[in-house]
Amino acid sequence: MNRDTIIVLGIPIDNLSMDEAISSIFSMVDDYATDGRARQVATVNVDFVVNTLSWRLKNIRHPELLDILRRADLVTADGMPLVWISRLLGIPLKERVTGADLVPRLAKEAAKRQKSLFLLGGRGDVAEQAADELKGRYPDLKIAGIYSPFVHVEGEAIAVAEEEDERIVDKVNRSGADILLLAFGNPKQEVWFDRNRDRLKVPVSIGIGGTYEFIVGTVSRAPEWMQKSGLEWIFRITQDPKRLIKRYFVGFFKFGIMVWPAIMYYRYRRFRYRLSHGNDPSQGDRRMGETATLKGNIAEIMFPERLDAPFLETSREKLKEQLGAATSVVLDFDQTRFIDSSGLGYIAKIWNRDTTGGKAVHLVGVGPELVHFFKLNRVWDLFSKGVFKDVEEVLQQLKEKNAVSPSNFVIEPRAGYVSVSLFGRLDAPEIQRINRDSILTDIGGENCILDLEGLDFIDSSGIGFLIKIQKHVSKNGKSCILCNLPDNVRQMLSITKVMPLFQIAKDMAGAEKGLKKFG
Repeated sequence: MNRDTIIVLGIPIDNLSMDEAISSIFSMVDDYATDGRARQVATVNVDFVVNTLSWRLKNIRHPELLDILRRADLVTADGMPLVWISRLLGIPLKERVTGADLVPRLAKEAAKRQKSLFLLGGRGDVAEQAADELKGRYPDLKIAGIYSPFVHVEGEAIAVAEEEDERIVDKVNRSGADILLLAFGNPKQEVWFDRNRDRLKVPVSIGIGGTYEFIVGTVSRAPEWMQKSGLEWIFRITQDPKRLIKRYFVGFFKFGIMVWPAIMYYRYRRFRYRLSHGNDPSQGDRRMGETATLKGNIAEIMFPERLDAPFLETSREKLKEQLGAATSVVLDFDQTRFIDSSGLGYIAKIWNRDTTGGKAVHLVGVGPELVHFFKLNRVWDLFSKGVFKDVEEVLQQLKEKNAVSPSNFVIEPRAGYVSVSLFGRLDAPEIQRINRDSILTDIGGENCILDLEGLDFIDSSGIGFLIKIQKHVSKNGKSCILCNLPDNVRQMLSITKVMPLFQIAKDMAGAEKGLKKFG
């Protein structure tokens, strides 16, 4: 929360130099000794963004990957196009921090600090070659381990991925490594870390894609002047034109189409703000409104007229203090007329930190223009269910929520089948928490309808459990039907290539009709 973070198409990017990124990573290594929490670093480029998002504002191509990036502990800009876009959005990133540059720098610093690296992933023996190369450069470097397994993040195999991951995680944990380098490629490396986050005993894990190939020279780096000018992609195409020409041109075109509306609307709002405040936009009020404790330790933060980088620079510590003790937070935008990318990044950080920690975050005073701004910047999916008219409505909602708090699974025997209703998030941490055997026992040898209407989010681990339910039911000669699929859940079934495994109905009536047909 102390770092400056901007938002590019709904994805948070930390505004750090290479030196600052290195320092942050080793600070996270030290923090592990205090809290024992495994942390994630992601290096994001244009290809990453395109793989995550879709052309349409309302749709997300890979909901799980977007969720992972939003919850990552550090996200760096691995590519000059992201740096260029940040300038157009008003908050220039200090520099790009690529995996190919980051890993050698990490190795050098790790050797000085007597910290160890574990190289996981990579094709063939390239990880061993990379380890030898890094040891040659930095003789004091400790290599805790090298392993190149195959991991599953899609298809029917994700139902048994947890068991397959167990031996990999055990090998990594027994190594005592301080930093884990994940080279499975995007999005496999990010998904693999997220589903094993709670089992890993390594302080920091970093997704580095094809960095091993750069280290050993299998893939050549562009001349330094091309790297600094943002033309490295042209050099890369000349190295492997058949594979890369379509990827780069389609990716850049799609990225440009997606980001241009957000840039234009930001500049339009800045222009309008300047018209009403003169040529110097700093004339706008950056003073934060009074913060009040409402009820039950609920904090209301009244944001100023300009929620931007200068305001955050002077108010971040005060905000941190006020937010820290609150069990629920109300963010009031009634006075706010202008938000830059840094302000947007701060709001997203609050949302993800507090909701991940079990706290409730609510937004009030959100007018139509601000809603449009959130949509173009692809963060409306984060906030939409937490927007209320005023504080009184928030308090009423909290009262009702405390009165009725359903568990993630509600299982009800009915005539001829068992109904299983799912609520909230069905992700890797939740899968670890619930008693899966008990759920399968409750379903028994009956037909089953899985009602997903109340499901806010599902990741590949959650889908793996749905496959286990389906297999359990079919083993007994019965049918399992999914119904009321939210768009993001349907997209996850599609992106993980498991849709053909399930019978799917539009609603409960259709599912019941399907059971009669197959029964």
